[in-house]
Amino acid sequence: MSSVAPSDISQILTRAADLTARGDYAGALPVLDAVYKTVPPEQYPQGLSAYGLCLSKIEHKNKLGAELCEKAMKLQPFEGMHWANLVRLYIGVKNRKKAVDALESGLKRHPKDSKLLKVRDEIGYRKTPYVRFVSRTHPLNKAYSNLAGSLSTNARPILIAIGTLICISIIVCVYLMVVK
Repeated sequence: MSSVAPSDISQILTRAADLTARGDYAGALPVLDAVYKTVPPEQYPQGLSAYGLCLSKIEHKNKLGAELCEKAMKLQPFEGMHWANLVRLYIGVKNRKKAVDALESGLKRHPKDSKLLKVRDEIGYRKTPYVRFVSRTHPLNKAYSNLAGSLSTNARPILIAIGTLICISIIVCVYLMVVK
């Protein structure tokens, strides 16, 4: 690999990352293993998170896999795929809390990244309910969800504020009726 041109290494890493994205971890791992045994990861970080995910899925080296994903995120903070791979790694080891934390962190940096939005759908991530003190399935949350879906993003905070005030008013009225 060391006699291979840098553009060839980049192409090899891109192909291996594509295999990883399709779920062919067993096919991608030997390629990534060969590349990263011959070149420093700092020089070619584009496949590093894919390598970490493959190590976790195939060889169950979860800690090393997570470390490689995090290293890739530091070296290429503009690439959402690294966050997506870390989320998939944590979901694979059944650590939903860390997966959601990684997803939220990635979406904060890259709110419109297609790879992060795809992994968000894959894991069934749900936003916090509009009205937090009632269940997600409560009719109030369903109504807010339906109404908010049809509004622009600028109108949603206003809707939430008005709804919250109405709920607080109802609670205060009920409290006053009970106290009297």
